[in-house]
Parts: sequence; structure tokens; C-alpha cells
Amino acid sequence: MSSTFSAWLIHVFMGTAVDYGQSQLLCNSETINNNGTCFDYAVCGYCYGYVDDGTIPKEDKDLFYDTFNLIVIGVILPSIGFFGLMGNTISSFIYSRKEMRSSMNVYLCALACSDIIIIITSFFLFVLESMRKRSIFAHRLYATAAPYMFPLGLSAQSLSVFLTVTAAADCLVLIAAPSKIVIVILLSALVYNAPHLFEIYVIDCWSLPYKQPSKDVCPTELRVNKMYVSIYYAWMYTIFMAVGPLLLLLLINTVIIFRMRCRKKTTTEEAASDNSGDVVTLILVVALFVTCNILPLTVNLLEMLLQVENPYLIDLSNLMVVMNSSCNFLIYYAFGSNFRRTLKQYVRRSSVFIRRAASRSTRRRRRRPSRQIKATFEPLPVTNLVIEPNKEFLV
Repeated sequence: MSSTFSAWLIHVFMGTAVDYGQSQLLCNSETINNNGTCFDYAVCGYCYGYVDDGTIPKEDKDLFYDTFNLIVIGVILPSIGFFGLMGNTISSFIYSRKEMRSSMNVYLCALACSDIIIIITSFFLFVLESMRKRSIFAHRLYATAAPYMFPLGLSAQSLSVFLTVTAAADCLVLIAAPSKIVIVILLSALVYNAPHLFEIYVIDCWSLPYKQPSKDVCPTELRVNKMYVSIYYAWMYTIFMAVGPLLLLLLINTVIIFRMRCRKKTTTEEAASDNSGDVVTLILVVALFVTCNILPLTVNLLEMLLQVENPYLIDLSNLMVVMNSSCNFLIYYAFGSNFRRTLKQYVRRSSVFIRRAASRSTRRRRRRPSRQIKATFEPLPVTNLVIEPNKEFLV
């Protein structure tokens, strides 16, 4: 079984050897342009209309975009993503504690978990997609992981949208059984994104720039169906993922802010400050969500209505999605008094635990030499020792 698994890894990441002497099929401009084949392989990129043979010199604007893509997707996005992974891990831990248990915090804990999945899948879908132009290993790894990461990442994005709307609604009207609601939202996100499982498939292909076998992702007949794209990507996305949630969140946020102002007039400042911290946190989370999703919504509307695809805007919109998933921790810590207090308590406990562990290890090190000395200079037993009296003193 181990040999089979190693052979599979070699096939996936190292490609398949080609005997050019025995191959009777050619690889020239005629076979590439007419049949899309090269040495009995499909040409990478031919299935979606993009073939790069590496011989055409790039223009200045293409070189500028490659540099822009490398900086935004290859450097800035992973840097923000790594920070977001640490922040969301801390957030999910703090909001899952008993002392932080509330209906809204259950949604925020689930939101942090979904943001972790979004960031991890973005490394595969965005960073690897950018790096596969520069590495054959990244080219194969992206094609191998895309059929799984693509639906998983979109499901996590839908889950994030649904949880944000539900958390805002819970702040306005208390919703019972938040754990069951989270399960229902999770199932809804999975069902909504189930068609993505049937949109792409992996093929073995010939990479013209690298001049060796590789793998690529091709769209299925479902993905290129015009009616499917119009209904699912245009109308359903606009209603359930873009315009619909944004309008709901703007309306709910407006009502929450109005109610907070009314409460401040009727309650004391101390009572208002105790309860307003979590509400302000949620309002800022919603504001961050709306701000970061304006650009992706604009990109989708341009593509849907005007058939305009701008690669610079697409890269920036992907960066905004990752930024939205990474910056909630800053809001939680800056404006959530309960979150900040609980985090500090666990930091103190962990520091005390580390100090005690360090002191115990130091004591053990100090005791080890004394035990060795005791074992070395053990006194001899005196059970068989006989003392005879001195006869001179007895005369």
C-alpha cells in the first residue's frame, strides 16, 4: 500500500515520463491549434481557451500585471492571511469558553471557524493559482487541490455571510437555540454550494512553458451552460450572497444604532456601557463586512452586466475577502470588553503555568547532583561489626 501511495505522489507531483523517440504523435503549431494536443496529451489551458507556449514575448502591461499580481496575491495576501489564522484561532477559543457563552458569541465563534477555512482555502485558490505560472510543482498542486478547495472555500464564504446576517439579527431580536441555528446555517451553506462539486475536473495535460506533463483544471458542461451561469451565478448569487445580505445588514445595523441611542437616554451610563460593548463590536464587524464586500460585488456586477473582466480588480477583490476574514480579531480586542478581559485572564493563567513548569524543571535539575553524591558515598552497614574490649584496662 505504501508503494502504491508513493507511486501516486510521483504521478501527481512529478508527472509522467514521455518517450519522445517512440511517440508517433507530434507536437507543433498544427496539433496545438487544431486538436489541442501535444505528445498524446491535451495542452494545458486549451479547455478554457488560454494557451501559453512561452514563446510569445509579453508586453509591458502584462509584465506590470505579473508584478502587481505577485505583490498583491503572492506577498500581501499571505501575510494578512497568516495574521488572520492566528487571530481567528484565538477568537474561536475565547468565544467558546463558558464565561463567554451567549447567543451572539456562539455565532461569532462559528464565524471565526468559517474565516479560518476561508483563509486556508485562499492560499490554495489564490496564492497557488498565482504561483503556478512560476513553478511546475505549484501548477500540479493547484490542479490537484482545486476540485476540493474550490467548493470548500465557497461554502465557507456562504457560511460567513449567513452567520454575519444571523448574528446581526440576533442582536436585534434574540434567537433561541443558537447552536441548532448554526447547524442549520452550515447545512444551508453546503446545499447552496453543492453544484460547485460538478463544475470542474482534473486532466493530465502537456505544459508548453515547462515542456513536460502536468495537470490542469477544466470546466464541465454544467459550468459552461449559459442558463446555469445566468441563474446560479447571476441571480442567485446576487440575491443570497451579494445585494440581499448587504441590504439586510445595512437595515439591521441602522435599527440597532437607533435603538442604542434610545437606550442611552433611558438607562444609566454604567448599565449602557456594560451592554453596549458587544453591540458595538457586532456593528463594526458588519461594517467591515459591508466595506470589504463592495469591491467583490462590483466585480461580479461588471462581469454579469457588462461582460467586463479586470484582472487588477479581481486580485484586489480576492485580497478584500481575505482581509475581511482576518481583521475581525482586531475589532473583538479593541471594542469587546468581555473578550479582552477573558483573553487577558487566559494569558495570565498560561504565563503562571509556564513559570511553574520552568521552576519545577529548575528544581529537578538542582536535585539531580545531590542524589548522585548520596548514592556514591553511601555509609557501609554496621550490623556484623564486633567491638572487643581492651584487655590492658581490665588488669
